[in-house]
Amino acid sequence: MRFCTVVNCMDGRVQLPVIRFLQQRFDVDYVDSITEPGPNLILYKQKDHGLLRSILARLEISIKNHGSVGIAVVGHAQCAGNPAGKDEQITHIRGAMRFLRQQYDGVEVIGIWVDENRQPHEISLKD
Repeated sequence: MRFCTVVNCMDGRVQLPVIRFLQQRFDVDYVDSITEPGPNLILYKQKDHGLLRSILARLEISIKNHGSVGIAVVGHAQCAGNPAGKDEQITHIRGAMRFLRQQYDGVEVIGIWVDENRQPHEISLKD
């Protein structure tokens, strides 16, 4: 059994498209889900220390106990937890990716933007 981990919004509209995308992207059977409203903003700002510790603790469990082969951080259109527009959210996703890469050296970290049609798109650190 192979796992990856997603730090995703709690919004139910984006759960299944992201899980399906990640199963293919990382060639895994299962996706461990860590959900918060607007997680890309939480990880980008790093100001809510309680939420940050909670997310990182859950990531630790997934990485250590399930041997997660990758981490994805997600932002999406029409997000109630992070109502910023696409360009600003992509900035948040990239900042969150940088932060998570510092925390988990050796684990692949990617970003995903889910558009208004619920289609996931991988985000690179450059563009």
